[in-house]
Amino acid sequence: MTRNKKTVPKPLGDLHPDLLRHIYTKLYDPVDFIRFRAVCKGWRAGAPLSERPPQFPLLLEREPDPWFSPEFKLYSLPTGRTYKLQLPEAQNKMFFGQSQGHLVTFGIGQDSSPALLNPLTRAELPLPFGNCNFFTPIYIGNTDPVRNTHDVVMHVHCPEKGQHLGFWSKEENDWVLREIDPGSARVCHNRRLFIFGNRSTRAIDLATGSALLNIWLPDHIGDFYCLVEAAGALLGIVQHNLCTDRVPLENCWFEVYRLEEEENPPHWTKLSDIGDLMIFLNSNNGFCVSANSSDGIRGNCIYFTKWNGKDDHNGRTLIGRYELREERSEIVGHPRYTGGTWIVPNV
Repeated sequence: MTRNKKTVPKPLGDLHPDLLRHIYTKLYDPVDFIRFRAVCKGWRAGAPLSERPPQFPLLLEREPDPWFSPEFKLYSLPTGRTYKLQLPEAQNKMFFGQSQGHLVTFGIGQDSSPALLNPLTRAELPLPFGNCNFFTPIYIGNTDPVRNTHDVVMHVHCPEKGQHLGFWSKEENDWVLREIDPGSARVCHNRRLFIFGNRSTRAIDLATGSALLNIWLPDHIGDFYCLVEAAGALLGIVQHNLCTDRVPLENCWFEVYRLEEEENPPHWTKLSDIGDLMIFLNSNNGFCVSANSSDGIRGNCIYFTKWNGKDDHNGRTLIGRYELREERSEIVGHPRYTGGTWIVPNV
């Protein structure tokens, strides 16, 4: 008589690399990808960060009661899930972002105590600009600025001193503040700072502070909402009705322009298609990520948030998606709280 042999389950870490890849390339929620890598050493090695799937940004929101609470929420639009997050480093502080998954936090009042904070790892880099009172990240050129500060550029506002650029100077081996002309310092592109305002876009050499370009906007554009670096190009975003409280989200629409810097003279060209790119707009900046339309994440879209215009307990944030090809906006999400910042978690 032949004995039946029991089937021994295969250890999780011994799954074939092709099977692992088939699984983790479908994990568009960054939290799902992080949890997948945390299962065991084999899965972590089999799903390297360099091969992570297109990561749909999360909406980071603070609990509304009390204000400046250390309790935050991460809202995933693809799954509709909400994750709780404790950030004692951000208690009693404002926060703005994002750039490479990092926020800028700072206190209110005389002691601003600014810092660069990764909300996922809680790694923090204090910034030596305590005599200023408003900060936004412009550019973080490496994945771990806490250990390598050489590619960190900040927009800094100092009382009675105006706007400055705060960054690490390789030449001086120290943080420096450089005064800049009035305008909205929004993005660094190819080691140049681009500022827009008064219907023109100016480029400044980051190392020397000298002016390089001054490009006028087309006559029918009032001004840009923000500038976004995307796939090696610089895009200017024009918004319509986004900041009007009583206008329905469906009536918000956008225009996208690309800087044609190599042409003479340099100028802005309107785009009707940005391919597989997705643009995410925050209240003071924007960023761009790639999509994978074959798996349900649509490109050629702009994602944005808007208050629903209600002052009562029903007041909350709406998430909208504007499709450039079809020229229409629609509501795609209803987070619980107001405000929020789109962020791509940096692990």
